[in-house]
Amino acid sequence: MPSDPADESQRTVEAYDAYAERYAEVTRGSHFDSRVEALDLFMARMKPKGRVLEVASGPGWDADVMEGRGLTVRRTDISEGFIAVQAKRGKRVERLDLIEDDLGGPYHGLVALYVIQHIARPLVDGVIARIAAALVPDGLLLFSFQLGDGERVNVEPTGDYHIVMWPREEMEAMLVRHGLEIVWDRTEDGREARWVTLVARRV
Repeated sequence: MPSDPADESQRTVEAYDAYAERYAEVTRGSHFDSRVEALDLFMARMKPKGRVLEVASGPGWDADVMEGRGLTVRRTDISEGFIAVQAKRGKRVERLDLIEDDLGGPYHGLVALYVIQHIARPLVDGVIARIAAALVPDGLLLFSFQLGDGERVNVEPTGDYHIVMWPREEMEAMLVRHGLEIVWDRTEDGREARWVTLVARRV
């Protein structure tokens, strides 16, 4: 019997809830070079005090950097564990489901790093459409996805993480179809996967 995307998503969220505090510890000060380079480019191209929606904000390290550069960041996450982690740091994070909730906006920028791989394949096209619609014309998207074909489940002590991989051509075509022009991209090897990090502009 095919797996239920809603169940897969819920198990992934529960796994992050359980791992949130430890995740915050191990990612503090750590980074992919491509993410740092992309974040710098994203911020440099943003208008002063531009409004940014960050989905899957996690521990909030990127939001801290963006706010330090004068951007106005709406921090959001679906994981109550990450919301609690940031609350302990005095940060306000709204619970937001990227699949179902109103994204608001329009925003000058949107950050969706390390999240699309957890969304069931049949739902991703709709999510990309909603992301594009939440941006102003010329608004910027900072985005990442895992390269590859198929799906897998990462089984960890904190729970199971459902992962969906995408061929580069297929994901790039989807972005373009929804009016997002890629202006920068880079591929980098992670611990368990190859990642593409990119900046796209809404045309």
